[in-house]
Amino acid sequence: MTISFEADSNVRRNSRLILGASIVLAIIFVINAVISGYLLRRNTMEDRADQLATLTLILAEHTSQIIFSANTVLKSIDDVVVVAKIDNEKSYREFASNKKQFELLEEKTKSNPILDVTTFVGDDGKVLNFSRSYPAPEINLADRDYFIYLKDHNSPDTFYSVPVRNKGNGKWMFYLARRVNGKHNEFLGLILVGVSVEVFSTLYERIGENLGNGSSITLYRGDKTLLTRWPFADDLIGKVNTNTLIEQSLAEGENSNGVIFTDSTGFTRQNTAPVPRVISYRRVTDFPFIVGAVVPETLYLSKWYKNGSGGLVASALSILVLFIGTYFLLTTYRRNAENEYHAHHDVLTKLPNRTLFSDRLSNAIAACKRNQEALAILFIDLDNLKTINDIHGHTAGDLVLTEVSARMRQCLRDSDTVARIGGDEFVVLLPGVGTEETAVMLAEKIRTALILPIDLGGSAITTSASIGVALYPAHGLNDADLMNSADVAMYEAKSSGRNAIKVYGKDLVANIFRDIS
Repeated sequence: MTISFEADSNVRRNSRLILGASIVLAIIFVINAVISGYLLRRNTMEDRADQLATLTLILAEHTSQIIFSANTVLKSIDDVVVVAKIDNEKSYREFASNKKQFELLEEKTKSNPILDVTTFVGDDGKVLNFSRSYPAPEINLADRDYFIYLKDHNSPDTFYSVPVRNKGNGKWMFYLARRVNGKHNEFLGLILVGVSVEVFSTLYERIGENLGNGSSITLYRGDKTLLTRWPFADDLIGKVNTNTLIEQSLAEGENSNGVIFTDSTGFTRQNTAPVPRVISYRRVTDFPFIVGAVVPETLYLSKWYKNGSGGLVASALSILVLFIGTYFLLTTYRRNAENEYHAHHDVLTKLPNRTLFSDRLSNAIAACKRNQEALAILFIDLDNLKTINDIHGHTAGDLVLTEVSARMRQCLRDSDTVARIGGDEFVVLLPGVGTEETAVMLAEKIRTALILPIDLGGSAITTSASIGVALYPAHGLNDADLMNSADVAMYEAKSSGRNAIKVYGKDLVANIFRDIS
């Protein structure tokens, strides 16, 4: 591709337009991918939030049923005590230590899989009877929170303890406890129902395993003491969750679904980097418990990652195809433009050739007819190109032609056209020239520019030109007549001694000679 073709303003402008349009389309693809990805991510998060909110609602109801069933067992044992009409501490101990009561406790424990043990406790904290064996071993529960609280508070309500390791088997339990009173409401002891933390965790596992690896389900007492969780974490049971995420979720639940997205440090990751996650907590109906579920970002956005990566690949492929298509379009366009350029321009001087000049002359004549204007053409023939070629070689002759072409372009207006139509012949189109005097002035300007020495690698070469002038409509009404008139005038100039200007139809308009030396 030639330098002058590369510099063609129309080709460059159109190439920029094509490339710019492709870039705009690529940007649109990128923006569309970003917006689609954002909307997909937001919708995925909203869907996951709704699913998690529904899950915690189910968990809260499920937990409420489990605790209700355990509390029902506790109340049924309490009803047996009430029916026995126990008046004092002695009669209570006799009643509670009886083997018949062991069988009662054993039966009640077996009736509910969530229960690990049921127990009668004396006013000194001593275990009087429990469902594991008879007689009961020497165990004292006076240091437990439920014993301390109910001994000092004459409350008929069930007390829900913090989780502790059972003194009988060492497993984690939390207890439902009720106070036993004497005839005068004096404290006689307790009835306990022990709920297995690990069994509770197993129940949550059946629900939570569908959430995926990294998820968790937790059960807290109302004061945020961890009662149980899935996956089971022995080192966390009984500890208090001190962060504010539970409160935030519960507060959100008052207005919406209680789901929050966070990346703050969690209860189970105190010493590790926080993980972005979605959490939801709910209060358990009728009981002082809070149930919650946590799903990490890698899980709740897994569908988005999959679909988003597919969309990203599709967008990338679309952009790739777009730019490949643009490349081939530009290549084809520039090749066609180059071929068209070479078909209408002189290879050496890059000036329009005879074909392009004829087209421009025809258009200019048509415009002059419409606008009632005049135009002129200058037929220019170099006087000594053959001599230069013979003496200095054709390479020097080519350099002279290139320099002559450049000088002529500098003498003309942007609206004018100079073309090379033969070896040493040039023609200039001057649309809207106005008068014959103006055309002659421009011809003289060109003639003067061409007689200046041309430097060819240290050697100065001089040339000159014979110029014939013809005007529309005076010297021809069509392009053929005008070209013929200008050609005749040029031959008149050359015949009169060269380095001259002749106007068609006059003996002499301008006949200026200069010494070439």
